[in-house]
Amino acid sequence: MRHFVALVAAFVVAGCMSSDIPSPFDGQSRYLCCNLHYEKPVVADVNFQQGTLMPLGTRVTITKVKGNAVTFEAPGLPPLTVVLKYGRRQLTMDAFVNRLLVDTDPKAKLAHLPTKTRALIEAAQVEPGMTRDEVLMSLGYPPAHRTPSLTAPQWTYWQNRWKTFVVDFTGDRVDRVQR
Repeated sequence: MRHFVALVAAFVVAGCMSSDIPSPFDGQSRYLCCNLHYEKPVVADVNFQQGTLMPLGTRVTITKVKGNAVTFEAPGLPPLTVVLKYGRRQLTMDAFVNRLLVDTDPKAKLAHLPTKTRALIEAAQVEPGMTRDEVLMSLGYPPAHRTPSLTAPQWTYWQNRWKTFVVDFTGDRVDRVQR
């Protein structure tokens, strides 16, 4: 019986110790799906539309995916950690990482767009007539807790911590932007 108790105690202690199992994403080279704003080295999945702009297509190396956070680095930029905080009930961490950091450079899509649309995307702006895909490149994914479906007729974004704005669609095109 003593051996059994000792064995159980050993498993409990081992279970309480932090095991740092690497994620399959760790070390992967990817591209930023869309424009991403940051003010601090740790940001939430809301992607407030203010602060320093890290442009879509930025090549990054994923340094760590742990729990609900992904950390990545890009040459010449500070490491950035994005936390899946608000959308954690709507998205798995794997889905979130695969949305944010993609395998192919999305800048290739820009070459086929009209000059005006390309300039709007590069400036992280949206106006009527843009497609859903162009809005995604420009503003990023709308926060999943406020816009759980990308087929919804309205996408809600956060301008900053206190103010939201809505992008209205008719079909696949932006009809208006309500600020």
